Amino acid sequence: MKIEIVHIGDELLTAEIDPYPAHMIRLIKEKGARVNMVTVLGDDFAEISRVLRSVGESGVDILIVTGGLGPTLDDITKNVVADYLGVGLKVHQEAVEWLSEAVKRMYGKKPVLSEETLRMATIPEGTIALKNIVGAACGVEARKGRMTIFCLPGFPKEMLPMFQEFILPRVEGDEIFEKEIRAWRGETTMEPLFQTIVRKYKVRIASLPDEGWRERGNRIIVKGEKKEVERAVEELSKLIDESRDAFLDD
Repeated sequence: MKIEIVHIGDELLTAEIDPYPAHMIRLIKEKGARVNMVTVLGDDFAEISRVLRSVGESGVDILIVTGGLGPTLDDITKNVVADYLGVGLKVHQEAVEWLSEAVKRMYGKKPVLSEETLRMATIPEGTIALKNIVGAACGVEARKGRMTIFCLPGFPKEMLPMFQEFILPRVEGDEIFEKEIRAWRGETTMEPLFQTIVRKYKVRIASLPDEGWRERGNRIIVKGEKKEVERAVEELSKLIDESRDAFLDD
């Protein structure tokens, strides 16, 4: 399953907020799947639209879009998604009820249903409204070809509960097994060994270098079908041990 994440919001590009969805990615990995790409964009209609088209053409199964679901003019995510789908926007009556309940819960009184407020209960036509478990603005589930698009709020305290409720159960693993080893060797000296292994076994190797590798070792992750990974790791470990002495000065 191919999964990608697009984070939207000018505030994510100020270096004041860490936009990396670490917890979300960990949960996806626990299901045996992986995220192919994480993209961070500002509130720019043309740029978001360009990325949606690009993602849609790349064979993605699940696209998670976060941010831009609020009541202000810079919250344009649903507008862009509607344009991408070729549909208009409509107020979702059940989402209005969710909105009213949420505001009353948070502030002790029901909201004034102004045009600005109703933006949080507006979705592209033909899509599904997702109840915000913690906050007020509803999410969206849409379909474009083989790709399912989920729009979630940008605040992590709202985003993560909705992700776990609506998206995580839909994530399917690819039965990819991975195993990690450590090597007290410079990364460049191991590249010929990696090439030997990937030519012989159907595996992928991710090298995660550490500046303090002489003390902690460099991390190496081997991914693939379980039997292939186990055989590849056994041989790679031997190759690293056998050639270690030749590179002590690396």
